Amino acid sequence: MYPFESGVWDAIGARIHIFIRKRLDLSDEEALALRTRLRAQYKTTMRGLNTEFGIDEAEYLQFVHDVDLTELIPPNPTLPGLLSAIPQTKYIFTNASRFHAERVLQLLKVRHFFTGIIDVSMIDPYTKFEREAFPTALKLIGDPAPVECVMVDDEEEIIDRAMESGLRGILVNKNPQQNGHNHIQIPTINQLDQALLQL
Repeated sequence: MYPFESGVWDAIGARIHIFIRKRLDLSDEEALALRTRLRAQYKTTMRGLNTEFGIDEAEYLQFVHDVDLTELIPPNPTLPGLLSAIPQTKYIFTNASRFHAERVLQLLKVRHFFTGIIDVSMIDPYTKFEREAFPTALKLIGDPAPVECVMVDDEEEIIDRAMESGLRGILVNKNPQQNGHNHIQIPTINQLDQALLQL
């Protein structure tokens, strides 16, 4: 929904580092090493912290998403008209918290175009990086046929998992080298209507 280079994930990443360092009483180097390992092993740092240290996921999500988005997410005046012209039912499906998703949508002035939000807590114990997350998410929105649904994401691995579950996919990424499976690809969300025409 917003450019990768906006700095949002850098800001959240800094909060993740602080959380790990303070909560587990680690040095900066130890915290970085642990975060790197947990992300690789469990796909998300949150899942790793919960599994290995019993960290409460709600506490973690509240802390790491407590960042000022107003200076990070640029206005996108094209987006409301674009979404309005796409008649299909739309949901946000995120590995973040509902709190974060709601704030992003409000800043972009597009919340009313989405029927609902599926956040990471609703697909527990999975994340979007796991194929099992997609049948779970589809059940939450009324169990439509996967082939009738399109996953739009900036992570190729997530598009791969969605397509393994029968959905179609659109990769939002400016770097064509990060599209090893030749998915339909657009540089920003503002070309979504063009990508849908290719499906």
